[in-house]
Amino acid sequence: MRLITCLILLHFFILAACVPAPVETTEREAVSAPTATPLPLPSPAQPPSPTATPARVAQAVPLPVSDTIAEAVLLAPTATPSAPPTPTPRPPGTPPRVGIQIGHLRSHELPEEQAHLRTSTGARWNGITEAQVNEAIAVRVRDILVAAGVDVDLLPATVPPAYDADAFVAIHADGSAEGARGWKIATPWRASAASRALLDAVAATYGAITGLPEDRNGITVNMRGYYAFNYRRHNHAIARTTPAIIVETGFLTNAADREIIVARTDLAARGIAEGILRYLKQRDPNDGAALLPPEWPILYTSAETAVRAGPAETARLVVRVPADSRVFVFNREGAWYEALVRAGDARYVGWVQVDQTRPATANDSLP
Repeated sequence: MRLITCLILLHFFILAACVPAPVETTEREAVSAPTATPLPLPSPAQPPSPTATPARVAQAVPLPVSDTIAEAVLLAPTATPSAPPTPTPRPPGTPPRVGIQIGHLRSHELPEEQAHLRTSTGARWNGITEAQVNEAIAVRVRDILVAAGVDVDLLPATVPPAYDADAFVAIHADGSAEGARGWKIATPWRASAASRALLDAVAATYGAITGLPEDRNGITVNMRGYYAFNYRRHNHAIARTTPAIIVETGFLTNAADREIIVARTDLAARGIAEGILRYLKQRDPNDGAALLPPEWPILYTSAETAVRAGPAETARLVVRVPADSRVFVFNREGAWYEALVRAGDARYVGWVQVDQTRPATANDSLP
């Protein structure tokens, strides 16, 4: 009897040894597991990549992130700001929402109020369009943000009416026949404290991650006056309280810049996404006042006035304008206004002294 019992136990032992053990993935293996290979940038020989619609929020594709955003899932949720509220107050606990606009994408579909921009198709190089470059970067920005717990809208050239979000970032690329290169970022003319903080955060990460130089003197009037920022003029624009920036990621016409914005879109995307996440982590979601752009009165120069490149009398002289030149103020630093100054048909951007301006009167002609 004892022999039979031993034989039965031996039989079960042999069967157990033949069953494969369950596979366990160690923490190290999980971290080092290969990620999906980024899709190549569309070329003229390939069909166009899927395009975004205002309502589309695609599913996340896990992508590696750097240590600076490893804890991005701890982002403070959006709360209803104290005062004044956002145009569309969101309940406490709502994840942050970010709009990523793909510059020039389907610009032919812009609404009638922006019909003059329908032919604006952006830069091109060797058959590659700026919209393709912008989309390749924007999709990867979206993936990083969604993986960090952010709700993301991928937007084409057309912005939903009064678009309300915790941040709006328009992605573009530059073009030049003169060999220019580098990246640059701008806020709207009248930037809220939140917009300036968003700019500072993305500027701190984009150059560091991509290694591209900053085009310090390349910010244009058109960047600051980007149509999607102009809620006073357009219905299809951001809401007044949406923090916003426009990013020119580099020059499509420059070989060194193309190494990043065409061949290494993952770096360009990380440079933008990590800056956005830095901003979302640092902001106070209850600070409604930070969302408000400043409102300045209509001003004119009271005498011949120097427009300078910075808020100091030692700063480079941009131009001298006559008395009664129109001053569109969008920032103040001490005794200086940063403004767009219109003298006749000419327009200049720079700094003028506060005490050299005066309020508009009934005798001033308002263009």
